[in-house]
Amino acid sequence: MRPTDLDDFSKIVLIGPPFLRWDGDLVAFRTGRALLEEDSYDHRIWGLRPGEEPLPLTRGPRDGNPSWEPGGRRLVFVRKGNDGDSLILWTTAEEYPVLHWEAGIEDVEWASGSIALAVLREGRREDDVKTIRTIPFWENGEGWTYWFTRRLHAIDLMTGEHWPLSQQGLEVMDFKVSPDGRRVAFLALRDRQRPLNVSLFVSDMEGEAQELGDGSWYLRRVCWRSESRLGVVGHDLRRGLATNSHLFETPVDRWDPVDQLEWDRSIGNSLNSDVRGGMNMRPAWHEGWWYAVIQDGTQAPLFRFREGEVERVSPSGISVEGFDIRGGRIVLTAMRFDRPAEIYLVEGCELRALTRMNEGFASRVSLRRPEMFSFRASDGVEIECLYLAPDGDPPHPTVLYVHGGPATAFGEAFMHELHFLRQRGYGILLVNFRGSEGYGEEFRDIRGRYGERDYLDLMEALDEALRRGYADPERLAVMGGSYGGFMTNWIVGHTDRFKAAVTMRGICNWISDYGTTDIGFFFNPDQIGGHPWENFMEYWERSPLAHVKNVKTPTLIIHSDEDYRCWLDQALQFFTALRVLGVEAELVIFPKENHDLSRSGKPKHRIERLRRIAEWLDRHLREASVA
Repeated sequence: MRPTDLDDFSKIVLIGPPFLRWDGDLVAFRTGRALLEEDSYDHRIWGLRPGEEPLPLTRGPRDGNPSWEPGGRRLVFVRKGNDGDSLILWTTAEEYPVLHWEAGIEDVEWASGSIALAVLREGRREDDVKTIRTIPFWENGEGWTYWFTRRLHAIDLMTGEHWPLSQQGLEVMDFKVSPDGRRVAFLALRDRQRPLNVSLFVSDMEGEAQELGDGSWYLRRVCWRSESRLGVVGHDLRRGLATNSHLFETPVDRWDPVDQLEWDRSIGNSLNSDVRGGMNMRPAWHEGWWYAVIQDGTQAPLFRFREGEVERVSPSGISVEGFDIRGGRIVLTAMRFDRPAEIYLVEGCELRALTRMNEGFASRVSLRRPEMFSFRASDGVEIECLYLAPDGDPPHPTVLYVHGGPATAFGEAFMHELHFLRQRGYGILLVNFRGSEGYGEEFRDIRGRYGERDYLDLMEALDEALRRGYADPERLAVMGGSYGGFMTNWIVGHTDRFKAAVTMRGICNWISDYGTTDIGFFFNPDQIGGHPWENFMEYWERSPLAHVKNVKTPTLIIHSDEDYRCWLDQALQFFTALRVLGVEAELVIFPKENHDLSRSGKPKHRIERLRRIAEWLDRHLREASVA
């Protein structure tokens, strides 16, 4: 067994969710791999028959979105290109280009016969002077997006002819074809400035659509139970974005939603990983049950439910990344804390591996499971934690790593970064504090209370790790990204117990964040409360910048210059304040990267990011040990 290296993420195959052919005899799935020399990624589609070795179906390097022909043996997929995207028809003998679309092609599904549906971007890009009349004007990972809308089209795969199914001006978010292939249900925004108010439509293949409901719910996924009933995943916003996302059934001809999941959990998987190959969280109806991935604490197994009953149908202790059910088979992609993803066949409540693409890596590299423990916070609520210990005897130099979201969590999902830092000699304390996903609505709902109970949970978890003898109180660091970056900034403004801090893609000023990012104009009013001009002092007091005069902790700030989720100005403001105050600080900016640098950034930048983090921790924690 060898230690985990800086570049080991490039040795892991990123395995996406499975898509079964109608007869259940062949699985299509997308893989990705970081290419260090080319400083890029290779994505292609593979095929797998249960019991046989997988084989590549497409040549790459940017292939995805496979969809099987209903009742047939062909599939359609999207190939991304520098000059636009192409819709490709795959057969066992050849690939046939169907449609090239310069503005971009998103999701695709083969409906029936020769007809497929796809979301096409419509609009004209402005390369010079930009005239903007709507928000959001940019999106993380996409750049400027004000110039196009996402419109659902039907496409004849034999001729390339296509026609719109959704009304002009609607922004299509999700769609699913009916079991008979004659209709489509889709979710769309009538107003992009109100992204939490999503409308549900049902259309025939000529574009005659009916809207169900009044568009007041936050809907995320649509699926079919039968020709007469739909399922939608979402909620009524009764607790804002902290509301559980459940599956609601409604007749296909009117909006009459009935909750099918009587459990204080959300459908989906928000466990953190930096080696994902994609996810598919769409529920499926099968033999009288709804099947869905549901995160429960530190795990996200596959469950089935109906009329108040909930049953787990996969083993516990895994993170399911996607699943499919056809031909009597259930297949899923899953990972664990100490194992990257593979594709599995569900047999009973056990898993049989269908791929072993990451088995070699896992057998060669020293990967350790964390110690999982819980404690009761000062207000009596139980908090789950994970401690990943390095080699050697405790107490260890320890990094308190704060996850993003805040509605995500740490658990049974593989993170190369954590294993690398452990091999570097650091214990890693992971805390699912108040605000985290997987513990119910009350636990998740910290709206209007950022920096209060979440901060206390983290500090009390660290106290517990010290009490257990895991961590050395003289060699502590704190780090985090996104919301975790916000909290790192908040922590160093409220305590001096850490020898070093690393804040990444974070927020220091909720006021400026409101108007400069792709989600600030709706996320901040939900989480902080109101708009800045209505609630200015609350926005300011919840901002780490308001407390920066208290900071003494040496702080490394890492940001990307195309991060439109938490814009670069946040890093610039915090760094400027620290330097004016004489605090040791370093600002590292990665060019042409976005909010997802640590997960999908250029491989060389990902390596450099980890190197900078390790060097900062070494400088401040190892010097503390010598002193």
